[in-house]
Amino acid sequence: MELKELYDNRFTNVDRKRNAIWRILCTSFFQKFIPESHAVVDIAAGRCEFINNIKAAEKYAFDLNPAVTEFAAQNVCAVNAGCFETEEKLNGKLFDTVFISNFLEHLETKDDVVKILHICSNILSENGQIVILQPNIKYVKGEYWDFIDHKLALTDLSVIEAGQICGLKVKKVIKRFLPYTTKSKLPQEPWLVWLYLKLMPFSGFFFGKQSLIILEK
Repeated sequence: MELKELYDNRFTNVDRKRNAIWRILCTSFFQKFIPESHAVVDIAAGRCEFINNIKAAEKYAFDLNPAVTEFAAQNVCAVNAGCFETEEKLNGKLFDTVFISNFLEHLETKDDVVKILHICSNILSENGQIVILQPNIKYVKGEYWDFIDHKLALTDLSVIEAGQICGLKVKKVIKRFLPYTTKSKLPQEPWLVWLYLKLMPFSGFFFGKQSLIILEK
């Protein structure tokens, strides 16, 4: 097998495994908080693992990477745009759920965090919610800075405060939710994710370093 074929096959398998992990996260956890009747938008969607696997009436994915249109499933409306352009690009469209995963720590300033949450609040329908999955420096500690593009140190409390500045209320907080690894920020095997979720909150108490924060309008 040629080197290119080997790498193509290897990364395809990695993508397949990550997709399987997110399928379990969506079906076994996130779907409990996101009714299938919801219109959902994924901000900074990355490889679209969440938005492709969540069941919803309408699904949108925003990302600055042009490849978002390739990563998004056929039933997802993919928009190649920066997060600060979200409200403008949607042109008045509202959503029941806004999803943000492992993104806020990449912003330049804490004012940017408030700005993003304000934009998200503006595109929420009445009683809409923002679901945030966020590495928590309180638990991650020094590993938080192992990524060169991590710029902001955030905890569950600082994200909540930013939301409150925007007039959002706290709906649910799991301070210790998912583990954090230097490779993927998620457990590496789908069956481990399933078992981990089954053992919550005990598994989170020992291994959780990412926080789940749900804010509502």
